[in-house]
Amino acid sequence: VVLAPIVIGMTTNKFFPRFVEKILPFAPVVGVVSTCLLVASAVAQVAEPILNAGLRLQIPIMLIHLLGGLVGYILPRLTGFGETSARTMAIETSMKSSAFGFLLAKLHFGDYAARVPSAVSVVWMALIGSLLAVVWRYIPVETTGKFD
Repeated sequence: VVLAPIVIGMTTNKFFPRFVEKILPFAPVVGVVSTCLLVASAVAQVAEPILNAGLRLQIPIMLIHLLGGLVGYILPRLTGFGETSARTMAIETSMKSSAFGFLLAKLHFGDYAARVPSAVSVVWMALIGSLLAVVWRYIPVETTGKFD
């Protein structure tokens, strides 16, 4: 779940660079569609409890990802990292591994309620992380050379 996409991507990039160059313009669309399918799958399995929980479940989980991204951006900037590194860390910290949590809950707990927080987190993680990536893609970065 975690390592397979990384290994596949690195291997493809190393051994098939021309292929990667050709598909690179389509990679963001494939990423968004894949994320939507994964999110839809997780949410569909526990839709009723999610709807019943309402905002008391949505707000704390949304805040985890928003604050994670904010702290992930501010701390690197305060400690001397450049804009590129700070943005990368913000996206990484806002996108906690909710899908992994959902899979663990599914494997080890029979109760659907155990999956609900992770399923909601998958949605917020995908929204916030993707939004950060899209917005920052259009804001140019001046590299300082230090940690960038």
